Amino acid sequence: MFPPEKMPFKGKIIDITVPISPSTPIFPGDPEPSIESAFTIEKDGCAVSRLILGSHTGTHVDAPSHILKDGLAVDDLNLENLIGQAVVLDFSFRNGALTDYILDKAYNHLKNTDHVSILLLKTKPSFHYENNSRVSGLQAGESNKGIEFEEPPENSVYLDSGAAKWIVRNGFKTVGIDSFSVDNLSSENLSAHHILLSNNVNIVECLDMSSVEAGIYFFLCLPLKIEGCDGAPARALLIPYS
Repeated sequence: MFPPEKMPFKGKIIDITVPISPSTPIFPGDPEPSIESAFTIEKDGCAVSRLILGSHTGTHVDAPSHILKDGLAVDDLNLENLIGQAVVLDFSFRNGALTDYILDKAYNHLKNTDHVSILLLKTKPSFHYENNSRVSGLQAGESNKGIEFEEPPENSVYLDSGAAKWIVRNGFKTVGIDSFSVDNLSSENLSAHHILLSNNVNIVECLDMSSVEAGIYFFLCLPLKIEGCDGAPARALLIPYS
């Protein structure tokens, strides 16, 4: 075990990952996750599961190839840009578009942001997830097809094009959100995705920010190394500095 006194931070690790199960909420139309037993200890001497899921299931990282022709795949991303000092801004009281003015005002209200490279947005999520295998009465192994948005798509908190440009202009390497998308859920042109990914800003979506307060943290997010893929589920962690 790594000696606690050697850890660079003394804060408690906060897991902000949405777990993957058959009841994990998904964006309508995405592949439904399934976890089935392929081998059992009783019959085969070991347990092995068969996993079926989309590349954007649960907490995940969008690769540029998600929306950009010839964009980088998820296994080609620079992991250094997914690790570092992060600022959490709380917009859980808002609906609709976040503009450059809104981001700038909230960001400049905080102190000690000199070395921040990652921006995390806490909102009123468009879906609800309970951290167990049962959501809205579903049992493990059942479909989550009936799960719907808690808020109408037009009420979701999202980045408008000005806010996306503000993120690029201020040198952020990664932006994360606790919703299905950094864009409006009804968007067809995905302007924020295009602006961010074309400027090498990573996108992390479907974070669980419910227990996180606004402030400065150390952030770590590692997507699965799936060759040539447009995105991948990831484990995302926050570590407070105090």
